[in-house]
Amino acid sequence: MAEQQTVTISCPQCASPFSFREGDRNARCPSCGTALTVSGEAGIARFWIEERIDLAQARTNARRGVAEAGGDPRVVERLRFEGGELCFLPFWRLRGHAVGWLWSERETVTREEEYDENGMKTVREVRGPSQCTTESVMMAVDYSSPACDVSRFGLRGIAVAGAVLPLRGMDFVLVSGRGTVFDPVEGPDEVRREAVAQARSRGGGKGVLRSAARLSLCGERLSLISYPVWSLSFARGERIYPVTIDGVNGRVLSGRLPSAVRLTILRPLLTVTLLVFAFTIHHLLGVVCAVGFLGWLAANGGLSPERLAAWFFALMERQGEVDLG
Repeated sequence: MAEQQTVTISCPQCASPFSFREGDRNARCPSCGTALTVSGEAGIARFWIEERIDLAQARTNARRGVAEAGGDPRVVERLRFEGGELCFLPFWRLRGHAVGWLWSERETVTREEEYDENGMKTVREVRGPSQCTTESVMMAVDYSSPACDVSRFGLRGIAVAGAVLPLRGMDFVLVSGRGTVFDPVEGPDEVRREAVAQARSRGGGKGVLRSAARLSLCGERLSLISYPVWSLSFARGERIYPVTIDGVNGRVLSGRLPSAVRLTILRPLLTVTLLVFAFTIHHLLGVVCAVGFLGWLAANGGLSPERLAAWFFALMERQGEVDLG
């Protein structure tokens, strides 16, 4: 079981700092002795995870990601680096238990054995009447979800990172000095509903036709975790390419970078040489080769004057872009 973290706040009576354990709802100021009840969002512990990847490593990982995605890293090496920003994205983490009842309707299946005249056994499954059951349930809940829209960063969740990564008590002055701290948009009531819905979806099991549940949270411990990511940008001409790097493990989360530009000067020379050689041997062979070439071109991208001009006169061909993450 994860160790409880310690949260430090200021006493509203005498302004002296004092600490209490994560999840506690009652505390007493050691300086003035005022008894306090922590409630609402003031009682939500805030933590942050320190980045393990610096800006130089993030840039290197972005360039390496192109090679792993099948692109040409030499193209990315020539990109102009526009800048990078460390962002701390908020994620809710809720732990506790979902307690209540679960009703389910299950199908029943019986196996019947039959023997034919040769003594061969066959087994068939026969569906019987449905059975309805109601049971009390208590399921452990450890749920995490983004507290704001993080889709553009490519980070859908942090897989309950607090269970494996060290959490530090939130110090806004310190963290905002390292990067941009994003405030939560989604409230705690929404994450509670999501956690209960996830626990409800775990009910039932194999053979369940219908199910219904009424669950409520018990022993809730809600916290807000700020997770680090690097938001980088590269430029090629007038085009800007954004890339997001995980600030903890250096994984490329999202982005798109240009791939290689392929020289195509040999393509028209080879085509013309083969057609001239075919016509030199016999004009019918030349016609067959020309018709075959036009048919192949039509089947692979369409046949048009622009396509023919691009085939014979374009000396370079851009191979598109590489999606990362």
